[in-house]
Order: sequence, then C-alpha cells, then structure tokens
Amino acid sequence: MRLQWVLAVLVLVVPLVTAAAPDVALETWDPVQNTSEPYWINTAEFAVSSYNKHEKKNLVFESVVKGKTRYEVTGLYIVLVIKVKDGSLPSANYDVGVRDKYAGPNPLDLIYFRRRPKFW
Repeated sequence: MRLQWVLAVLVLVVPLVTAAAPDVALETWDPVQNTSEPYWINTAEFAVSSYNKHEKKNLVFESVVKGKTRYEVTGLYIVLVIKVKDGSLPSANYDVGVRDKYAGPNPLDLIYFRRRPKFW
C-alpha cells in the first residue's frame, strides 16, 4: 500500500515540477538569416532615425551587417550590428537594440544605440 502512495505522489509531482521549469526556448537567440530583408532594414533605419532625433546627430544608415532575435513576453527583442556613416568620417559599425512590440501606435522601441569598438 505504501508503494502505491509513493507512485501516486510521483505521478502528480513530476509533471508539476517540469511545468514550473523555465522555458529554455524563450532564452535562445535566432540569427538573422537575410540582412537585406526590408524588415531588418526598416528596423535599422528606425534606430538611426530615433538616435538622430534624441542625440541631435546626423548619422546615415548604410547596411545591416548581422543580427539576432529573441522572443520575449513584451515582444521581439532585436539586436543588430549596422554600418553607419557620420558626415565625412569613415563608416563605423554600431550595436543596436530594438524591441518590436507588434502593436500600438509606435510598435518599435529603441533600447540602445552604441558605437562598436574597432577590434570587434
């Protein structure tokens, strides 16, 4: 009789423990396969435009070098490396973080925009 109780508890507890475990799939990054797709270009242009408006700069977007994405509760988290021109200076790479909230009047939200060190 005692063995039956142990088995019954295991049958009930194991599914609860596995259901409470964090979802590893939400923590994985997916690489951007085609950086020339309009979605990635529009996202990068949005980041440059937002940065220019906030910092009163005049950077010009050139291309998306690479990127990765991760799904979160608040939307799609996008990290891009973009090539940007600043006046007569040589082009430089910038790291950009953007959240796509999928809905609302302003679905894109610039998280960060920073110059990438030359040695990367």
